[in-house]
Amino acid sequence: MGEYESILYDAEEEVGWITINRPERRNALSRQVWAEIMDVLLKTEDDIGVRVIVLTGKDPSFSAGLDIKEMSQTGFKGLADFLGILLDPNEILMRYPKPMIAAINGHAYAGGLELTLFCDCAIASEKAVMGFWENRRGLASGVAFLFLPDMIGMRFTKELLLTGKIINADEAYRMGLVNKVVPHNKLHDAVMEMANDMKMVAPLSHKATKKWFFEGRHLNPNKCIGSLWETFWELFHSEDVIEGFTAFMEGNRKPVWKGK
Repeated sequence: MGEYESILYDAEEEVGWITINRPERRNALSRQVWAEIMDVLLKTEDDIGVRVIVLTGKDPSFSAGLDIKEMSQTGFKGLADFLGILLDPNEILMRYPKPMIAAINGHAYAGGLELTLFCDCAIASEKAVMGFWENRRGLASGVAFLFLPDMIGMRFTKELLLTGKIINADEAYRMGLVNKVVPHNKLHDAVMEMANDMKMVAPLSHKATKKWFFEGRHLNPNKCIGSLWETFWELFHSEDVIEGFTAFMEGNRKPVWKGK
């Protein structure tokens, strides 16, 4: 896939690991980081050899958020233009058709924590700490408003955004912000275990499910129902649905998915 300057990319057992690789900047999200993450997502979107994507950071941080140093060089009056470059990546993240897991290995602040909200599931190291600290700098967590109320409820959303406080992994789990908390040295194994469970599901089923989640939030009910039936019809006539039922009839063997 080529070499990257600000991230690492490795494929392991059909699981693509994207690691933000700027530990000297606490893995701050620069323009380059965003561009390289998007490049991986676009290149893997139709690659049947990649079934699940994992987002993580080079220890000891996941990501401290947007690169304040880079932002300041544009002049804070140009901040809106700087943030505008995130519109396309946000769209790509929301529409990405494969499961995404956030492996939160350390600090996840502001935009770094918001990045995890685009992921379908999140597993946190016991060392992880997180929060929307930009709210204490005169900004507001726009992406959080889109996802958090459904994810953790309105009360916890308001608590996090109106205080900007930092919470530990256990509190994040209690709120529902992460799926589970594991010992730091078990994070990789826990993520791979979840990814392997996800790989049991057909690629087209993943694509349909994520499409329904996205459209269910953005379409009116009538259009959403129409989209559901259209996609279900496509699944019913796919090679994978034949393979899935054939595998079940043949002693419930493991299906061999083609994504077709």
